[in-house]
Amino acid sequence: MEDEQQLREEARAAFKAAHGYWHAALDDLLRVDPRYVAAYDRLLRVTSERGHLSPVQRELIGVAVNAQVTYLNPVYTRHHVGEARRLGASEAEVVETLQLAASLGVHSMLVGVPIAHEVFEELGVAASPQLDKHAHGLKEDFIRERKYWSPPWDTVLAYTPEYFDAYLGLSRIPWVHGVLEESFKELIYVAIDVVTTHLFVSGIRVHVRKAIEYGATPDQVIDVITIASNIGVHSTLMGASQMGADQR
Repeated sequence: MEDEQQLREEARAAFKAAHGYWHAALDDLLRVDPRYVAAYDRLLRVTSERGHLSPVQRELIGVAVNAQVTYLNPVYTRHHVGEARRLGASEAEVVETLQLAASLGVHSMLVGVPIAHEVFEELGVAASPQLDKHAHGLKEDFIRERKYWSPPWDTVLAYTPEYFDAYLGLSRIPWVHGVLEESFKELIYVAIDVVTTHLFVSGIRVHVRKAIEYGATPDQVIDVITIASNIGVHSTLMGASQMGADQR
């Protein structure tokens, strides 16, 4: 029993020394398995020791991963917002990160409308894929501001230029008025597309390419993917907290 207590104390001290904090969500996991906490500590250290992202950037990626719509983890969103602010991130940088993460919802359109179009074609009720002058203008605005285009957008634009216009107005805010570097905006998109709860393959390809074109390095891309992958451990954190609740 003394050995287990010593392991807990050592794991907690090492974690705090490495990361500068201790999160209450770790308490129950530490109680049931301090060795796992030590291994989790080592996993979290990988990107900080590699040093390709700044501490603030790592925390902002954590904000995006936890706040994006396929996960919506309030405990760890709050944690990463707090750590980002503690490390020097401005309120504007945090808000912009959340705005960029919120764009994930558009994937319902990018996946769903082309599939619906295929069914409409089978039934003989499909819209013409030809874009009118107004739709072409919206497409040109997007390409000018974002410097890329994905083929599914053509189908969305053909069916509902009204939505595309409204989405363009929403999504342009962090790009036109934002404070984060363009390469880091794209890294945020990589993070929310690659996270285990989403895995949007075509988006990963697009935004990795754009991140590199804007000046991000391959090592930065890999570290963003690494941070996104770490939410897998939240299964043990959540489960251990439920076990702890039974004993409280």
